[in-house]
Amino acid sequence: MVISFVNAKGGTGKTTAAINLALAMAGAAPETRVALVDADPQRSCLDTLAGHERGNLTLYAAPDKPHKIIEALTEKVIVADTAGHSSESGWQVAAVSSLVVIPIGASPLDVRAVAATVKALDVIKEKFNPRLECRFLLNQMTPRTSLAGEIRETIERLYPFQVMRTELATRQAYRQSLVDGLSVIEYDRHSKAAQEITALVVEIGGLMNK
Repeated sequence: MVISFVNAKGGTGKTTAAINLALAMAGAAPETRVALVDADPQRSCLDTLAGHERGNLTLYAAPDKPHKIIEALTEKVIVADTAGHSSESGWQVAAVSSLVVIPIGASPLDVRAVAATVKALDVIKEKFNPRLECRFLLNQMTPRTSLAGEIRETIERLYPFQVMRTELATRQAYRQSLVDGLSVIEYDRHSKAAQEITALVVEIGGLMNK
């Protein structure tokens, strides 16, 4: 199972979501081997978790030809982070993924900018990976506002991919936990951020077990 976070636009929270998903999945099933593949030349995943390794989570740098690295891995769960700009490596990751998660911010600008990503993923599905599932993830939402609902409706009207039920809000826990190399669940398992990541794990598990 390969779950990748892809959006040609930077600043949508791909890395934070990827790190939290990988750590949460590794923590939920200690007997399951999990890989976190960092296909971003900036190495944000690797640098954030350096010195904070887990026994069943392995980190891989894959700035060049990441699809070759992913195809050679034996871990049961593989989470991949991709660069925050349109790049060949991001599309290579999508071509070998089971699920592409497209984080998108709460801005009409983000909704319009994601069109290029959707177009590229449509081509990948048609030519290289017909079984690929793609889902939008509403990220960096402002709590207790109606904007998320409006953005959700707009995405569903404009694009062919569904929007995940889970939404991630803008919360201090997402920033503070990464300072210590922790997921938000490890940082404070009773926090709203931890509840969001737990819901994301459950939802992705359901998608992959269909």
